Amino acid sequence: MKWIDENLEEAVVVFLMTLITGLIGLQIFMRYVMGASLSWSEELARYCFIWMSYIGVAYAVRRNVSIATTVLADALPSRGLRLAVSLFAHIVFAAFALLVVSQGITLVQKISGFGQKSASLGLPMAYVYAAPVVGFALTLIRLMQRIVLDLRAYQAGDPA
Repeated sequence: MKWIDENLEEAVVVFLMTLITGLIGLQIFMRYVMGASLSWSEELARYCFIWMSYIGVAYAVRRNVSIATTVLADALPSRGLRLAVSLFAHIVFAAFALLVVSQGITLVQKISGFGQKSASLGLPMAYVYAAPVVGFALTLIRLMQRIVLDLRAYQAGDPA
C-alpha cells in the first residue's frame, strides 16, 4: 500500500508516456519505412495523452508543485499566513476537483448511455471521458493528504 501511495501516479504517467512514445515511433516506422500507416495508433496515443494529463494533475499535487500558491505564500511574513494561504488554495482546488468529478460522472453516464464508440479502435468513449473523473478523484485524495501534511508540518514547527 505504501508503494501505491508514493508511486501510483508516477508509474501510470511513465507507463502512458512510454506507450505513447512507442505508438508514435511505430506509426512513423509504418508510414515512412513500410509505406502504410496504422489506422488506430494515433487515436490510442491521443487517448493515452488525455489520461496521462489528468493523472499528471494528481501527481503534481502529490509532489506539491503549484507555482502560483508557492510564489504568493513565500512572500508572506509569517508561517501562519503561509499556512492559511496554502490551505485556502487547497480547499478552492478541492472544490473545483469535486465539481469536475461530479459533473464528469454525469457526462460519463450520458456518453455510456449513448453507446458512442471511437472511430478507429471501437473503444467506448465513456472510457475516454472517464479520464477527468479518475484524475480529479485522485487529485481530491492528494489534496486531502497535502492538507494533513501542511497542518502536521505547521504543528511540528517546520518552516512552511
